[in-house]
Amino acid sequence: MIQLDWVAKPFGPGDIAGDGTKKLLGTSVAPASLLLRETAQNSWDARRNGYVPEYQMRFRTLDERAMRILRQNVFTRTAFGSELGKRLSAPSMRAIEIHDRGTTGLGGPTRNDRGVLKGETTNYRDFVLTVGAPRDQQYGAGTYGFGKTSAFRASRYETILVWTRIKSKSREFEERFIAIAVNKSFEEGGIRYTGQQWWGRREEVDGLPPRIEPVLGGDAHELGEALFERGFTDDETGTSIMVLNPVFEDREDGSQPRDTFIDEVTTAVTQNLWPKMIEGQHAARRMDISIVVDGKRQDIAGSRTSEIMAAKERCLVAVRKLQAGGKNTDLLVEDEEIWCGRPKRRIGRVAMTALAVPPGDPFKDLGAANVVTLMRNSAELVVEERDYPRLQNGRGEWVGVFKPELDMDEAFSASEPPTHDTWNPGALQGREKTFVNVGMNRLKEAVQRYLAPEPDPELVKGQSSAGELAAALSDLVAPAMEPEAPAGGRGGTGKKRSPRKSGGARARSSKVEVKSYRLLPPEPGSDPASEVTQFTLHARSDGKAVHVTPKLSVAVEGSQNIQDDEVYVESWETSEGVSFSNDGVRVASGETFTVNICYPRDVAIECSFQGVDL
Repeated sequence: MIQLDWVAKPFGPGDIAGDGTKKLLGTSVAPASLLLRETAQNSWDARRNGYVPEYQMRFRTLDERAMRILRQNVFTRTAFGSELGKRLSAPSMRAIEIHDRGTTGLGGPTRNDRGVLKGETTNYRDFVLTVGAPRDQQYGAGTYGFGKTSAFRASRYETILVWTRIKSKSREFEERFIAIAVNKSFEEGGIRYTGQQWWGRREEVDGLPPRIEPVLGGDAHELGEALFERGFTDDETGTSIMVLNPVFEDREDGSQPRDTFIDEVTTAVTQNLWPKMIEGQHAARRMDISIVVDGKRQDIAGSRTSEIMAAKERCLVAVRKLQAGGKNTDLLVEDEEIWCGRPKRRIGRVAMTALAVPPGDPFKDLGAANVVTLMRNSAELVVEERDYPRLQNGRGEWVGVFKPELDMDEAFSASEPPTHDTWNPGALQGREKTFVNVGMNRLKEAVQRYLAPEPDPELVKGQSSAGELAAALSDLVAPAMEPEAPAGGRGGTGKKRSPRKSGGARARSSKVEVKSYRLLPPEPGSDPASEVTQFTLHARSDGKAVHVTPKLSVAVEGSQNIQDDEVYVESWETSEGVSFSNDGVRVASGETFTVNICYPRDVAIECSFQGVDL
């Protein structure tokens, strides 16, 4: 059996240290759910036309023979003092084996310095050699560049094995095998290394750093068959990944870390991949998903055992019918179109239904009810379960599903962080930002209409007569507080601007004091039809924290058809970092923080900020 070579990446200009690479996905999703979401998304993106992709996660223990192969044939050399090197002498090791079949596998060039023809796959180099590569599939969901980081984070040694089988340009099957690590940066022999390492075939080129190539053909097949439980049949293509010594975190309740991790993954399958498991749906929408523990297939809860999940499925079916040009025939499901007024575009559709959750429902206490499931149009993978706890609810328990229109998919995709777990309009510019922000605001309004069909008293109170509006506008001519100098505001004049002409603002608060506000200079590429004012706020509370919410509206419309939802929070910045939400932010009592409000140019707005003790 072949022995692999070790190649570690030395630092060069612009390189990212390995420990920095792992942070790119952030920490917003639990490790078990993150591993499941990212690997499943990549498998879905790699599906072959005409095939139902198979996705499986296996929890197993490598025996003494497998450990000997790892020690003698794969990891023949490791960085000095590495934890993996020390552990290879053990008689066994826990592992997670993740595979997909009915997928394209990691094809394309095995070098990172060569261009490719338009349409040629780059899956191998994106997964094995590159960090942060953009996906090459329109309306896709995952990215091999960032998504792969979840697999390294799940390994105690940040190390994985990769075995893939592809169909080459010549229509021949080809197998590739390589091991990869993304460790902390280290120094050896007076040379600093990023921490990224590979085990494969070392190729030396005069005057250049050594290059790593995967093991191919019979050698790859022999290693894969010896180490992985699930191989390839005669005509199968796909990819298998092995996570070495998974990180099973200790639990305060005394439960077994591995068992808890497995339970979390099994639950995450239903919570995140349920659209792929709806019985009877077209093969083009399905995945064959399974979890295997020590050779035993686990039961995955779904619509057969959960009223909540069954209700979600009905909502999704209704949205699918509507977006395909049909009608919603489910009398228990209510639907609504979500529109943007300027420019006038349909952004998406939402379907909602009430339900009675029985006490034994496995998802009753997991936050799966009383939320709208957000998913993109084509991929139909769950992005977020968005709740609206502050909305008046006259329905009781309910669920909903929202999908953007197909032509809006790219805008919503671009607003996602690497974890694909929310939509942040603040990460966008121009019309894309408008579409995502207006879509989320209008969705919230649709949910409120569904939950409380009677008019909201606050909204009725806010509908001023012409005389009341004129009285209110008199306050805008001379705001109670002096704005800061715009610091080279739009047009670079630096002059104080009339609120009637450009974003006049009046701020009222009880527990939130507005210290100052200023017009921000435009950023390169920003929408010239909008501008941003930054408010500096101070939170006061008798408790430890305050939940701050904005109330934003158009004060002067002029001759333009401006809607209130075109005034929105671009971002909050607190001591915990930057976040993007129109629904509010949590801050510590006594904290000073900022919020950026975006609105159409030459429109006066009203802003107030309210605080509630937590």
